[in-house]
Amino acid sequence: MMTRFDVPAGTTIYVPFATYNSSGASVTMSNFAVTDIEIYKNGSTTRRASDNGYTLLDTDGTDFDGITGIHGFSIDLSDNSDASFYAVGSSYWVVVSTVTADSQTLSFVACWFRIVPAEG
Repeated sequence: MMTRFDVPAGTTIYVPFATYNSSGASVTMSNFAVTDIEIYKNGSTTRRASDNGYTLLDTDGTDFDGITGIHGFSIDLSDNSDASFYAVGSSYWVVVSTVTADSQTLSFVACWFRIVPAEG
């Protein structure tokens, strides 16, 4: 089960994830781009319109620090390209859709967070 976490408004969050083959071994994925990151607000089926503010970690988001199967990206919550999308008190699902690992197309929920007021 995925745990929701709280993040202060305007911060950058880092989202690590892993990919495995059908035997459970770590595998490299392919075709990962910021356009594969989709964020949904408060259970809506409408995704954030802009991909601005998303960054693939370690250049391409794949095999972080050369470790097979470990990947990551960041989300800058201060990016207001989709006006008023990020709002204190709102909850968000972050979905990766679609990447390829072990010749399979994958989509999954990478994390779930709620925005809280920034610290004083």
